Amino acid sequence: MAAPRKLPEARILLELRDRGMTLAGIAELYGVTESGVQRALARAEANAGRRTYRDILPWAIDVAHRSTAVMGHIRVLARLRSGLEVPERDLSALHAWLDWLEEHQLVLNYHPEAPPNPASRIGGFYYMQRRPGDEWIIRQPVTATTGDERP
Repeated sequence: MAAPRKLPEARILLELRDRGMTLAGIAELYGVTESGVQRALARAEANAGRRTYRDILPWAIDVAHRSTAVMGHIRVLARLRSGLEVPERDLSALHAWLDWLEEHQLVLNYHPEAPPNPASRIGGFYYMQRRPGDEWIIRQPVTATTGDERP
């Protein structure tokens, strides 16, 4: 099992650097070496502007649910939004899924404890009927005042 990450996500590292923090300051803050910070910043800059599923989905996705077919479609969307090439087979599968959601008036939702269902054989993701307030295929998380929408 890999050691837990000490450094924050790339966006935060880039913000710290943009605010004028030195490599030494960031390294001290997170208990790592300056060269570790430098390597992480180099990776962050290389991937700057590249979208990931985290830019599309409003939920923290449990590791167990990151290899589902739904996540495959979301990753294809992220590649498209980043301007990267997508194999025709993946593009066709994405469009078929989006058309199916539209035809059945469904949106995607997520709860880490959702049981296996038609959206995911291992659970987590699930479909809900589209409501007038749904703007796209993703059901935005509900606030604490409106309640929890579990399947």
